[in-house]
This record gives sequence, structure tokens and C-alpha cells, in this order.
Amino acid sequence: MSRLQQVQILILLLLLAGVSLIFARNSASFAAWTNLRNILLDATPIVVGAVAMTFVIITRGIDLSIGSIANLSVASAIMLTGVRPEGSMLTETGWAVYPVALAVGMGLGFINGLCITVLRINPLIATLGTMTFYRGIGLHLTEASLISVQGAISWFGRGQFLGLGLPVWLGIAVAVTAAVILSQSVSGRQMLALGGSPRSARETGIGEVKIILVVYALVGLAGACAGLTIVGRVGVLSSELGSGLEFTVITAVVLGGTSLFGGSGSILGSLLGALLLTTIQNGLNLIGADPYHYDVIRGGILIAAVTMDTLASRIAGRTRLSVG
Repeated sequence: MSRLQQVQILILLLLLAGVSLIFARNSASFAAWTNLRNILLDATPIVVGAVAMTFVIITRGIDLSIGSIANLSVASAIMLTGVRPEGSMLTETGWAVYPVALAVGMGLGFINGLCITVLRINPLIATLGTMTFYRGIGLHLTEASLISVQGAISWFGRGQFLGLGLPVWLGIAVAVTAAVILSQSVSGRQMLALGGSPRSARETGIGEVKIILVVYALVGLAGACAGLTIVGRVGVLSSELGSGLEFTVITAVVLGGTSLFGGSGSILGSLLGALLLTTIQNGLNLIGADPYHYDVIRGGILIAAVTMDTLASRIAGRTRLSVG
């Protein structure tokens, strides 16, 4: 981890502590264990998505379709495996909903990778198109209606282990695994090299196509996990599932110190960015703030993070020139 990333992590920790202190002083229930546990549960879909998105952005990519993938993968799984008993308003789901949703999510992410590597479409344009395309298919499958679900899909979203929800343990496992891959594995070094200098990476024999396909498939898998977690907790598949998830995830990643110019990133930073955004939303809800304030704050945070990333990249570039 570079010194700049260490500074960014420290700033995030201070911001998280400061924001938590402010909300704790203005709401007696903020610091309650029940609420803190809810913050962790709410943050899990963002954490899982942000971890996968970190890999994509490190390789100089972007994926705007993760929210739509969350919607379509879960909708497909419920439509294919769910059963609605006669006279019931609830759709009964079996265990097959999990592998089907994960397979669909990974497949949709893989399609994004193919659009970028085979068709040579810019990642922003490619995933902007699939974002609309995937959501349109999801709305068609569900007829844009609310679908109440029960059964196996609720097991993971509502299950607990050692006082914490199962999704929280998933988020921890995903973050730790990703951090090890990025810092200790050959694949992690190849991702960083590809993002730092695609031309040099290709000249050294790094498989650009393979890496891009893998990282976008991982985002698809993360989107499916996020969708399963959300629907499992609330028990309802809504047409709004995943709406805005892409921007929240990208904000968390950039806020965590991953450069939009590629070549550097931090899994811990993305994790803290997700926790900060979730804490702000939770605190605003508790103090009764206008719900639209969150979008304003999130937008402001994203602009500030992108500005700092741009300035940091310019400073780093000047430093390399002066050293050279």
C-alpha cells in the first residue's frame, strides 16, 4: 500500500468516526447494537459490489450495469425456480434460486467483458447500454410488479451467525479474499500492471482479454450476490431492485482511493467507503432528514473524490517526471 493510499485510509477512518459521533449525538438509537448491526447488513451489498468494482476500475474499466444485473439475475432465478401455490400471494423459492441467480449474474458480467474485448466497445458505453438492456429484460420478466417471496431465498438474507447476519460474514470473506488476491497473487499484480500501462502489460505477455473477462464476470457475480441479499432480507422483488447501486458502488470505490485512471487501488479503502456511505444514509434516516439529502451528499462526495483522484494523479505524474 502506497503512502498516498495510507493517507486516504486514515482520512476515511477519521470521517467515519466523525460522522458516527455526529449522528450518535443527534440520535439516541444510532449507537445501539441493533442499529450498528443494521448498518453492517445494509453495507454488505455495497461492499461486495465495491470489491468487485475495484478490480474493474484498477484495469481502467467501469461497470454501470451492476444494479441491473442484481435485478435481472434474481428475477430470472425466481421466475425459473419459484412456485406460487394456488390461492397464495407469495412465491415459494427453493435452493436452486442461489446457483441460478449466481450463474445468470456471472454470465451477464461475462457478456459485458465480451462487448469490451471482442467488440472493442468503450467500457463506459458498453455497460451503459447493457445497464438499460438488462433492466428492460428484468422489467419484462416481472411485468414491473412487486413479487413477494419466501422460502430458501430468505435463509441467507435473514440468517445469523455469532450475532451477525450471514451477509456480513460474506462481505468480510469477500473483502479479505480480494485483498489477498490483489496484494499477494500473480493475478493481482497483472491487474495492476494492466491498469498502469496496458501497452507494457501486453508487451510482457499479460493476457489482457482473460483478465478483463474475469473481472467483469466477478462484477456480475457480485451483482447477483447483492440482489439475493437484498431480496432475502426484505422478502420482496421490486422493479426498483438495484436502482442506483452502480453509482453508490463506484462512489465507494473512488472514495476509497482507487484511481479512475487505473493501476492502483485499495480493497480496504473500498470497504471503508461503503461503510461511510451506508452510515451517512442510516444516520440521516434516524434524524429524520429529507431523503433527497442523501443523493445530494452522495453526489458531493463523488465529485470531491474524483477531484482528489485527479489531483493525486497529476501530482504523481509530476513526481515521476521530476525523478526521471
